[in-house]
Order: sequence, then C-alpha cells, then structure tokens
Amino acid sequence: MSDSVKFSISLDPKHAVVILEVPELDVEHESNLVLDVYPRECIFTAAPYHARITLDADVTPGKAFPDKIDYEKNTITFRIPLELGTTRTEPSKDSFPYGFGQLYHGPLVLESSQELRMLAHPELYSLTDRMKFMRKAEVKDFQCEHYGMDHIQFQIDKLGLTLEGSPSAPKLSDDQSYRIRVIVEEKQRQPELYTTIEDHRALLLGLIDILLAVCYDRLTNGNELNEANSHTNVQRISATLSFFVEFDCVEEVLRSFYRRSCTYPFYRNKEISKACVTRLLSSAESFDIREWIKHELMFVYDAFKSTDCAVMNHYYVKDYFRYLELAFNDKLLEEYLNDLEKILAQVHQENLGFGEEETVQQLLMEIMGEADSDSTDSDDSDSNDDEAESSGSESDSVAEEENPNENVLEKLMNLKLSG
Repeated sequence: MSDSVKFSISLDPKHAVVILEVPELDVEHESNLVLDVYPRECIFTAAPYHARITLDADVTPGKAFPDKIDYEKNTITFRIPLELGTTRTEPSKDSFPYGFGQLYHGPLVLESSQELRMLAHPELYSLTDRMKFMRKAEVKDFQCEHYGMDHIQFQIDKLGLTLEGSPSAPKLSDDQSYRIRVIVEEKQRQPELYTTIEDHRALLLGLIDILLAVCYDRLTNGNELNEANSHTNVQRISATLSFFVEFDCVEEVLRSFYRRSCTYPFYRNKEISKACVTRLLSSAESFDIREWIKHELMFVYDAFKSTDCAVMNHYYVKDYFRYLELAFNDKLLEEYLNDLEKILAQVHQENLGFGEEETVQQLLMEIMGEADSDSTDSDDSDSNDDEAESSGSESDSVAEEENPNENVLEKLMNLKLSG
C-alpha cells in the first residue's frame, strides 16, 4: 500500500473544505480518519498515509472528522470551521526553511510525545540556533551513571552484544521496490527540485548521519527491525532527524554521532559507536552503494511509518529516495566516507565532552575499593588458621583471581540505573 496522498482545499463562507484522495480506502480505516487541525494547517496521519496541509485562512483548532467518505473514489472530505472574521494571509517572511534541502516552510506542529525528542518548531530558528539547542539538549539528557555502568559492563561481556561479523547483502522485497517507485513518482512533475541541486554537501552529510543511526539500531537489535525501539533509536541518534540541523564537515557528523549514540539509546558505549562506523564503511565498500542506501532508508521508512516518527518520512526519508534516483553524487559521498575512515581513530579517542571520564574513574575506584576490602577481610579471617588451611585458602584465592568479574558484577547489580 502506497502512502501517497493527494488533496485539494477550498473555502466557503464558514468552512475550509479539505478533500483527501488516497490509493486505497477500506471500512476498517474509518476510525483512523481524523485531521489534527491547527490555526494555519492540518495534519493527516493514518498509517501508512501522512499529509501536512497548509491553510491560508485561520481555522478552529482541534480534531476534524470526515464529513463524507467515498469508498469508490477513495476520497475523504473534511469541513473545518473557520475562525470568525478570518482573512487570508501570506506566510510569514520571518519563517526559516527546514527539512531535506531546506525545501519546507511554515509551522511543523506536533502533539507532545514521549517518543519524539525533537525541535518541534524548526521554522522559528536558524540552522545555527538549531545546532545550539541540540548541544544544550545533549548536555541535559546525558546520564553519566548510565554511561559509566555500560562502560564497565562492556569490559565484562560487551553488554551481551555481538559486534563482529559481516553486514548482510541488501535485498529489497517486491513491495519495498514498488513503494520506492511510487515515492519517486510522487514528485515526477517537479524533478528540478532535485536535478538542479548544486551543493550536495549538506545533503550527503545528513545522509551519513542517518545511516550511522541505522547501523546502531541494526547492530544492537540483531539486524532486525524492533517495533519497540527501532524508530526511537534512529530518530534520536540522528541529529538530522531530531533537530533539523545541517553539518559542515564529516568530522562534525562523527562527533555528533558519538555523543548522541552515547546519550539516547539503551546501550551507551563508544566501542559500539566505533563498530557502527566500521559497519557503515564496510557496507559501502562491499555493496552497490546506491542499492545499499535504498535498503537502509527503507528500514527507516518501515520503522517510522506506524509511529509518531512518520512525519520524518515526509520531511526527509522520501526525499532521499528521490535524490538517490535523480541527483545522487556518489563521488562526493565516496570522498566523505574516505575522510570518515581517516578521522575515526582520532575521534574515538576523544572525550565526549560531558565529563564522563570522571564518572567512569569514580565507578572503577568504588569497585576496586570494594574488592580490596573483601580481600582484606578474607586475609584477617584466615590469619589464625594452620598452614594446611592457609594453603587451601591460597588455592581458593588463586581461583578467585581467575574469575575477577564476580565482584564487578555484584557491584553493577547494586548500582541504580537511572533513566
């Protein structure tokens, strides 16, 4: 089923009349056919459909339900009451563009959600301000204790994750391939939006940012789409999909990925971040780069389509599919990936900038101190034993040294994991 939605808008003296046309419409969809109405726009989301409709007249905010449903024509008609004394106005000249290639304008209004951690009104802020807000949010959201505990646990058992292994060859299903074709054809009357792109830098850096987030989710979810957290992993880790930012260089992308992958997902460790970068580079070298990117973007699309993150399919993911078909600059992407490989070791050795190294050292000192205390108590207890018992104790001590993780694990079990 395609997510392509066509719509028309007209005004009568008391209402804005919105008519939506969808590829398929069934009686079972009826309960989901609702418009979220805001003063100057309305949003229709009924998976897998999504449409953001800008209005040029003030309407009454709230929920709008169908005035008419035509199952033969696959159309839904909504009549939205106009505010008293409403007049048409032009869009504000103070609004900043956002989304893929800065193609989108006007308000992006979302209902509050615990899942989404994003800049709700990107149209109000410049790219510079969005980057500042993002860094401020990262400092607020970073949890030193969580990071420190994961750092120590990773030394023991790699958090139960398998980071080695070769990436699987990309293979799109027939349904996925069809859906990509439909997405591309949605803009077939406006190919110049993509073919006239002159500066590919921000687009490709944003693409790398998204692909790294996908690599993280695949690596920590056994290469499978997890309906519980794949959408939040990708959306939160990707700065592009969270704060509508644009990057100036590969180094900036990589540092952002390290910070966010150690702040927002469940597993937070720099070694996982490094493994994700390695996986990205390996995949780009092993497979047809265009087909592999399509495969990964479809992973994002499917993860988002039935969640609150579905709006990001509209503002980024679908446009990247069109970009791949119409204007993809593979040579520049190859240069960026080469740069990524060169700077990986340096960035990996750097601190994240949250003061996390102090927390890790403190946790290690606590664990070592407790281990030393246990050792001292054991020595005092055995001091009055005879030589044979002492010999037996020494044997037990050697056995304990061969399994030093027991005290660490016990300590980790007693520490409180916040967030």
